[in-house]
Amino acid sequence: MTDIYPEVRLELSGRITFQQDISVAQGAQVISILQGPPELTQAASSPERPALLPAGAPEAKEAPIEVPVRDESHPRQSVEGPRQALELSGARTNPEKMTAFASYLLQEEEHDTFTQSDVRRLFQRARERIPTHFTRDFDRAVQVGWIHEGEAKGEFYLSQAAQNVIENGFDSLRVRRGSKAASAGSASRGAAVRRKSRVVPVPDAFADIDHIPTTLDEVIPYHRVKLKRDKLLWAVKLAKVLGVEALQNTEAAWLTDKLGDAIPTRDMNGHFTGLRRQGFANRSMGDNAMRITETGEEYLGSLSA
Repeated sequence: MTDIYPEVRLELSGRITFQQDISVAQGAQVISILQGPPELTQAASSPERPALLPAGAPEAKEAPIEVPVRDESHPRQSVEGPRQALELSGARTNPEKMTAFASYLLQEEEHDTFTQSDVRRLFQRARERIPTHFTRDFDRAVQVGWIHEGEAKGEFYLSQAAQNVIENGFDSLRVRRGSKAASAGSASRGAAVRRKSRVVPVPDAFADIDHIPTTLDEVIPYHRVKLKRDKLLWAVKLAKVLGVEALQNTEAAWLTDKLGDAIPTRDMNGHFTGLRRQGFANRSMGDNAMRITETGEEYLGSLSA
């Protein structure tokens, strides 16, 4: 029986040679494709390549990668430990080391005040030999005005001038102390050289006051007050009694000098900070002068010799 779908031989030649027996129907489909419109042949081919740019057109360039601008301002370098605090401050003597450790406690460990035990602990952490006469050297730092007694017994805080010794070093503090020692020594060497007393002008606030009392009602006398901070509060209270509601730093220094135990202006802010923390004093919004509060007056009345 004759096959209904006889086979034919399909041969294609070119880059690729193809030979295969196919049915007549399949051959007819191949011929129709080859003779058909170009769109059919193009659809069966591989995906078309991307169109080329027109002649003369500029080539597309990649957008440059934006590099973030580096901030040139550097924040304050944190101190890694008490050993680095000594190195940055340049502390050499025991009182200087104690002051540097105290600055580390306030700045890096965020203490409000510190004790001698706190400072002693940092000597151990820094692998520094604990001074044999620890209390004597600590008192020396208090005497030169770097460390001040706090409100509670055994608590201390730093003066305004010594708070940044880690960043600024001890050079400025040594120069200040050395210049005083040199001037005192030169005056004592020559009997003929007499030191003139510096005349401090009377502040305008006290120009009409003829006498400065050293006692107040229901408050212990000024010379019996132990802490410098409390002496400052005593002076502000006295000024209020005399009709001066608030004191500038220079006025407070003049008044404490007249009372017999002067508080220098360089230490005034440090003492005031201790008073403000306890709510004993504040500053006026207008001229930044110090004022005593009701709590401060009650505190003064509770002091005992």
